[in-house]
Amino acid sequence: MDTMKNIKCINCLEVKGRRTCNIKEKSLICPICCAEIRNISCGGCSYYVQAEKYAIEKMKKGRVKHFIAKIDPEVDKVVENALAFVDNGNIEKGEELLVGLLSEHPDLYIVQFGMGTVLAMKGKYAESIIHFDKCLNIFPYFAEAWFNKGNSYKQLLDVGKALMSFQKVTEFGDPKEHFVITAREFLRNMETNIFRDTGLSLELYFQSMEEFDRAFSSMRNREYEKALTGFHRVLNLNKNHTQSYGNLGLCYSFLGKRQEALSAFDRALEIDPNYRPAIDNREILLSLKEGEKMPDYQIEVVDYYKNVIESGENN
Repeated sequence: MDTMKNIKCINCLEVKGRRTCNIKEKSLICPICCAEIRNISCGGCSYYVQAEKYAIEKMKKGRVKHFIAKIDPEVDKVVENALAFVDNGNIEKGEELLVGLLSEHPDLYIVQFGMGTVLAMKGKYAESIIHFDKCLNIFPYFAEAWFNKGNSYKQLLDVGKALMSFQKVTEFGDPKEHFVITAREFLRNMETNIFRDTGLSLELYFQSMEEFDRAFSSMRNREYEKALTGFHRVLNLNKNHTQSYGNLGLCYSFLGKRQEALSAFDRALEIDPNYRPAIDNREILLSLKEGEKMPDYQIEVVDYYKNVIESGENN
């Protein structure tokens, strides 16, 4: 959750101001007042732009003639109160308020956002992402939800999805907002690291991740030829991607192509001699008879490098 000083909304003077308001001389304003006073003068504001973008998308699909993300001022006020409790350290009280709202108003994006934020504060990051996803399904241009979702992925050490979420923050958020600046700095630092390690731009890195996810899904569905094609596409983008070589080795093993599998495992271990999945799978393959296929009755999903980071084994 993004942290800011506990400054009251300049408009209602009741709850915490969370957004910089252009028509209130750049003072902090709460989301409820933001929605209530929003008008054509807000043209340069990211929250106004978000609502307008969503309206255009809805109109293109012919669903409604006019649209603004559904809000309920009374519900918004309860959400703000719940998040105020959270900000002051009373997470249990904030969660209690939001659980009640969630059962009555699951279709309000701000309620899903609030619940996701509380769960993230409790360290339940995987659960928080479920609610941020629901929030963004209702209101895709809500930059704060993308930011908190990105932070949850970051805590789960899923750097790829954190990067994608923070990219959305910079796309939809006001460049002057603190959380947008934070997201932009994270992206800049990661882009530097990714280019140093792989030689890839952030755009190509995203592309390689998407290719890997598709190939991995094919492998889990036992579509091994399709998976082989996908992992080779990843390697065309990122020639030293250890996991892709390891998974190539698995696919070849499942197809009974022993030499190709050994070659892939060996290449993975050239890149990272400590890559445990390749070491273990190579040993299993060598225990089989020539031409015998590795049994694929269960493909175990192992996020090796995440486990390494969590266990502190490596830098």
